Amino acid sequence: MFEDFTNFYALAGEDDPVKVLLVGETYCDRNFRIEREESDLMALEYIIDGNGELNIEGQRLEPERGDVFFLKRGSRHSYSTDNSTPWHKYWIVFDGSVARAMADSYLPKDTYLFKNCSVKSHFERIFQLSKTVTEYSKLTDAVALELLHIFMYIRNRTAYDDGGVARSIRRELDASVEKPFNLDRLCQSVNYSKNYIINVFKEEYGITPYRYFLEKKTDAAKIYLMHTNLSVGDIAKKLNYADLQYFSTSFKKATGCSPLEFRKRTRK
Repeated sequence: MFEDFTNFYALAGEDDPVKVLLVGETYCDRNFRIEREESDLMALEYIIDGNGELNIEGQRLEPERGDVFFLKRGSRHSYSTDNSTPWHKYWIVFDGSVARAMADSYLPKDTYLFKNCSVKSHFERIFQLSKTVTEYSKLTDAVALELLHIFMYIRNRTAYDDGGVARSIRRELDASVEKPFNLDRLCQSVNYSKNYIINVFKEEYGITPYRYFLEKKTDAAKIYLMHTNLSVGDIAKKLNYADLQYFSTSFKKATGCSPLEFRKRTRK
């Protein structure tokens, strides 16, 4: 087994709203198995590849490639990898009052496995942040945002799993807010034509997919401006705007003020 992780337990304060405790990547071997009678931790794990089994609170689940599983604080659980196709996975152990509130608010009760989640990029960023950000408070701020994206994706995915085409489109757009808008990719994801996607989405929500996507990007920008110290330029890059000028122009058109003006107003 190969495991690369960083331990932050010593840096976490008792009253920190989000505590990042451990972040890692594991290439499991066939003997990998973890068992806890009453877990004192809360964790999210993303399966990059492989198969395995999770037993938690009386449920037997089978996490596989593309799945996310949640280990609830206080739960009795065990999990192990398949002998022939061992897991390769990212994982994060976390805690804190805000982190617990996010988990309680966004994750369905008594649900621990979420199938086929397009959140690999968020786990990758968490892993990269754990290796590159040296100031713990900045690390927790950045990781908290990534966790929120993951929780939001899971909530939307769960809520819309039995919904119609428009809801599937919305789910795909929500999950891609930090990427450039790509209608061709959207068509491939939901397997419908461009005209049909635009018409069915507009009928359900009153706006085009592109307009909805721009509004979600603006909402994401507001969160970064209010709750992080990222520069306006870094936010523009993070949200995949073509350049800083285009980001500033789009933001002002949507909100009536520039990104810097918005940050000043909301941080008074």
